[in-house]
Amino acid sequence: MGAVCKQMVRFCERGEWKMRQYQIADKPYRFVEIPLLKDNDRENPKWHDRYDKDTLSGILQCEIKALTPIHVGSGLLELGNEKGVPLIKTHTKSNGKAIIPGSSLKGCIRSIVEAITPSCVSITRAYNSQLPSGTSACKKGDDLCIACRMFGAMGYLGNVRFSDAILKDGWNLTKASIPQLYSTRDRQKTYLKGDGKVRGRKFYKHGTPASGNVPIEVCPKDSFLDFSVSFDNLTESELGLLLIAMGHGEPKIFPKLGGAKPVCYGSIEVFVIESKSRIINNMENAYLQYESAPISFDLTKYSEKGNDILRKGKLEELVKILSRDNIKECPTGNY
Repeated sequence: MGAVCKQMVRFCERGEWKMRQYQIADKPYRFVEIPLLKDNDRENPKWHDRYDKDTLSGILQCEIKALTPIHVGSGLLELGNEKGVPLIKTHTKSNGKAIIPGSSLKGCIRSIVEAITPSCVSITRAYNSQLPSGTSACKKGDDLCIACRMFGAMGYLGNVRFSDAILKDGWNLTKASIPQLYSTRDRQKTYLKGDGKVRGRKFYKHGTPASGNVPIEVCPKDSFLDFSVSFDNLTESELGLLLIAMGHGEPKIFPKLGGAKPVCYGSIEVFVIESKSRIINNMENAYLQYESAPISFDLTKYSEKGNDILRKGKLEELVKILSRDNIKECPTGNY
């Protein structure tokens, strides 16, 4: 039992309180500053009762490679079968197979889109007065920022949908042990600047995973999972933005998802399988013709289109956090 107080830890030993010094590790996260959101950054979304001209619909068949072990907790504990491991935090499963829920994938990619575009702050504990001007959550269904138009908002479904990612045959969940994780003790100092405004959107860096004594179930490093992304009524630029957020832009970013991100779990690389992906730019023909040829999918072409609507400076900020350069050890103790 103990409490952290800046650079000291108090602990009880034989009924007496003593003090000992400890080193605070470098923080495993950084912030991407949130830009102001102007009125013309919000637009009327494309509704789902029609397919608009000059938009694209289709499906991307994708693979995830686990660059470090992935843990998406089920919220359940399982009895361990090894000595000294009484309980294990289990990974999410569906029909007996390990998965990453589509909602987790969607949230991961959406957070990247929000960071590199003029988008609202849709989920936060901060007061509106602590946010940059105009960035509070979109409230009107006919006046949405680009992230809400693509991924959805209250009363609007969005134009991008993620399936669950299923662990490929030949791979099985394994056990790993991580350090005990704690919530931030001084939230105001961590998340707010001196002027009382939020520091930005928080992203965890990549690194070599830390080990500890908390047993969890994981998709192992180098394992693969299959999933798909379906979309409708996206412009070429919006499709490109989606691809950049999934790690197909230049410079390249590598998303992180799931639990234990502070100790460098959850680093992934997403591959889009061009030969299995389909894009249609004329849905009328697709419905009326027995065979409608899809557009040949050019990953590079569409990724480059995404640069038209992102903010390059914000992408550069995010790349410094989510690139795989200068991999370091993750902290095993307090940070």
